[in-house]
Amino acid sequence: MRYITFLLLGLVTLGCGNGPGNHDPRTVVTAFSPPAIAELTPNSVPVNSVSFTMTINGDNFGTDAVVFWNGNPQFTTFITSKQIMSTVTANDLMFWGQVPVYVRTGGMNSNTVDFSVAPQ
Repeated sequence: MRYITFLLLGLVTLGCGNGPGNHDPRTVVTAFSPPAIAELTPNSVPVNSVSFTMTINGDNFGTDAVVFWNGNPQFTTFITSKQIMSTVTANDLMFWGQVPVYVRTGGMNSNTVDFSVAPQ
């Protein structure tokens, strides 16, 4: 019989045997780090600009990463664990101001970085 036990702190115990008397456990400790944004490229465009693709550089991005623009999920493309890309539409750029951007992956949110939609 095989069994897997998950603990809240990311401790996973794998064992082979017939239950509690198993004397051959293998323990793997995993550290779950939240995603982190280091840089948005570009980080500013003029109000009423055309659609573009924004590159998000950082750390700990998973294949399930989703970019949030002003709290709304955006179409996101996974490149590597350090880079993802997101489409910013012309509708997203209709008003000037600071737009909060963050990434959600693995059930965790990154830090928030402001994108500047500059007045003309």
